[in-house]
Amino acid sequence: MRHLLPFFFALVLTSGQAQLNNWDPSWYATDSALIFHDDLDFYLNAYSKKEIKRMRKQVNVWRMNFDKMMRRTIREVRTYSEGGGMEPRTHDFTLPMAQRDTSYSLSANNGRIRAFMFGSLTNPPARMQVERWARLQEKYAKEDVQLFVVYGREMHPSDKGSFRMYPIPKSETEKIAYAKEFAQLSTLPVLIDGLNDATFDAYGRAPNGAYLVDKDGNLVFRGTWADARKIEHMIDTLLRWYKAGKPKEFKVP
Repeated sequence: MRHLLPFFFALVLTSGQAQLNNWDPSWYATDSALIFHDDLDFYLNAYSKKEIKRMRKQVNVWRMNFDKMMRRTIREVRTYSEGGGMEPRTHDFTLPMAQRDTSYSLSANNGRIRAFMFGSLTNPPARMQVERWARLQEKYAKEDVQLFVVYGREMHPSDKGSFRMYPIPKSETEKIAYAKEFAQLSTLPVLIDGLNDATFDAYGRAPNGAYLVDKDGNLVFRGTWADARKIEHMIDTLLRWYKAGKPKEFKVP
C-alpha cells in the first residue's frame, strides 16, 4: 500500500501559476450553459511543499497504509476520482444548516451561482481551503453568488493529534456537533449531510470535492481538493458571461 501515499500528499511545483497548469481553465458553451473542464485529479496540486508538510503532520502515515478504513477510502478515491461514481448533473438537496435553525435547498436558490465543497474536521485540505473560500465570499458579497460547505464524511477519523477526538460519528446528533465545530473555522455557511452520506455519495465521493452550479441550475464543474483559485476563476468567468447575455461565442476581454 505504500505506493498509494503520493496521491494524498504528492509534492508538486510551488509556483501558484504552475500548480494551475495541470488543469485546463478554458470553457465551452452549450445551448444552455458555460461548461468548465473537470479537475478530478487526486493529487494535492493546490498546495505548496510547506503546506503539504503541514498537512502530513496532522495524520498518521502508517495508518494510511494499513488501516482498513483508509484502505477503503483509497479504493473509493481511485474508483470515483475520475468521475465514474456519479451522474454528471446537479443532484438537488435540502440540508440543515449548522449555524442556524433552518435548512438550505439547492434548487430553491436558482438565480445564483453556487459553489460548494465537501469537508470535515478530519480533512486537512478542507480545513485549509475554508479560509480561502471565506475570502471569496467577501469578494462576491454584492453578486448573486453563494459559497458554502457540505459537512460530509470524516477523512481521517480517530487519527493522531487533535483528530483523535473525532471518531466516525455514530449518530446524527454527533455529526451535527462536528459540523457546528467545523463551522467555527470560517464564516462560510455549513450544511450537514445525513449520517448515511447521501449527498456525498450522489456527488461521487470525491475527496474534498468542489462543485459549481450556475444560475440556471446546471452543474458546470466538479473537482477534487476544492482549490479556491480555480473556483474564483470560474465564478469570475460566469459573472462576465451572464452580464454579456450568455453568448455562445464568449471570450473574456
